[in-house]
Amino acid sequence: MRGSPVPLKAMLLFLASALCWLVACRLAGVREPWDAEAYWRWWVPASLALSAVAGWFWRKRGWLAGVLVTFAQLPVVWIGNGEGSGLWAAGVLILAVLALPAAAVSALAAQLGRGTRR
Repeated sequence: MRGSPVPLKAMLLFLASALCWLVACRLAGVREPWDAEAYWRWWVPASLALSAVAGWFWRKRGWLAGVLVTFAQLPVVWIGNGEGSGLWAAGVLILAVLALPAAAVSALAAQLGRGTRR
């Protein structure tokens, strides 16, 4: 994936992340990832690790990896709750806050990755 354009990388990362969040929901038997009992203990650290790995391989826009991994929860929430959920704005706000540490981790990994590739 090193030579693929950023939109393709972004789409693949988003889809892979959404699949991971969907698996988390199915394993926990919940509709939304953050309702899972192990959300903070397992799933958030796993998403930070995925963000770091993706950021490492993305040279310039590494921070975007963390944002994509985090916001991939949104379609999973939509699948779990359907279109009628009235809490979309709250969900987007929660994800925006949760994306901050993921973006920082992926940006740091990208910075470290650039340093080792010189």
